[in-house]
Amino acid sequence: MKETLSKLKKFFCENYMICIIILISLILHILAINELGFKYTLNSDDASYINSGITFLKTGTITMHGVLSAQIMPGMTFLIALFAFIFGTGTKLMISLKIFYILIGLSTVFVVYKTIKLYTNQFFASLPCLFFLAIDYIWMDNLTLTETPFLLCFSLLIYFSLKLSVDYDKKEKSKHQLLFDYIFILISYFVAIFIRPNIGIFPLFLFIFLFLKKYDFKLLIKQCLIAGAILIILLAPWTYRNYKLFGKFIPLTYGMGNPLLLGTYQGIGYPEDEELDYITNVDNKMPSEMKYYLENQNEKDYMTKYYSLEYDGMKAKYRMKEWWKKDKKSMLKSYLYYKPYELIYSTFYWDTLLGVETEQIVFTRKLDILLFILSSLIIIFDRSKLKEWLFLILLYGSQIVLYAYTFAFSRYAITMFFIRYIIIGIGFSILFKKIIKLKKSKKVGVAK
Repeated sequence: MKETLSKLKKFFCENYMICIIILISLILHILAINELGFKYTLNSDDASYINSGITFLKTGTITMHGVLSAQIMPGMTFLIALFAFIFGTGTKLMISLKIFYILIGLSTVFVVYKTIKLYTNQFFASLPCLFFLAIDYIWMDNLTLTETPFLLCFSLLIYFSLKLSVDYDKKEKSKHQLLFDYIFILISYFVAIFIRPNIGIFPLFLFIFLFLKKYDFKLLIKQCLIAGAILIILLAPWTYRNYKLFGKFIPLTYGMGNPLLLGTYQGIGYPEDEELDYITNVDNKMPSEMKYYLENQNEKDYMTKYYSLEYDGMKAKYRMKEWWKKDKKSMLKSYLYYKPYELIYSTFYWDTLLGVETEQIVFTRKLDILLFILSSLIIIFDRSKLKEWLFLILLYGSQIVLYAYTFAFSRYAITMFFIRYIIIGIGFSILFKKIIKLKKSKKVGVAK
């Protein structure tokens, strides 16, 4: 007992700042639940995820919006089905999910802290985590959406990736520690991809990063092949199920047509519907099977849903083609400036919680962006953590490009901000070390 208390005391002393931040976050989460209630919902995707989990528990089928679907990865369905199996499908399910989401949110804060602490002390690792106290994070954790669990998985992926690099750089390498890091990279990645498929590109940037860090190339190739084989095995049942249902090769999800279409109404100068001839350029070009299921919606509702989203994709491509013909400048401006800007500055906050208005969150977002830019400049000029910065920037940039191409949505954006926090922590710790070094050199000069 004394040994346990001693360890807890040591842990708190070494991490007291983040413990205080997490405690404040917990209090905010409790106040939020007290205000919103355990049954709070948007009656949108969050309700559909819960229904999907309950339906899977009862029937063994994976649905979304009431029909058989591959519009989502099955991770959320499995998660909610597990909770429904343990707690039932009533009030206890909602309470357990809310509590679980709070724990996930708090865990994410600690993981980001641990990531920064790989390179600095608890002070500089804790300061950027203050941004997690922004009320949009608290509000988000009250919704049963993919964002909260995905954010934890994404942060774990980055943590174990950077930790693998740090552990590999040590003079006395521990094979067991490197294996541990590798295994947890795989687990985090596989869980993440079963929640949100946009993480699929992550291994490419990890490969580049480890290659630049002079990681053992043969070992890297071997680990990539193992990871690829496991991923194929894990996705095989899902891909087979989708092929059997839809007659198409769908290894992850379908439905990109809808966000792609919505994205053609963002920015400036996009073509208005009245200007376009959808009948000639979209409807008359539909494949016969698509036309059949769109006209016979009671035949197979899941096929109608599938083809309605494919139809959105056709419509989106036509709109993009016409937009490019009509006004290249406005299209480039929209996709290269306005939509990325939305993803960088937006807030996922559709209600008022604890009296906090959106404008107050926007202020904290602008502050973190300013600190992020300053930190990036510090890292670039210092160069000691340039490879780590490049890895993080490529990851962040790839997600922005992906969503800017489709639909710039605040829900997607909030899962990326933590990358900025990591860079802020690393950048300002470098600046602090430079200042201390400069002061010491001045003292030595005066002494002489």
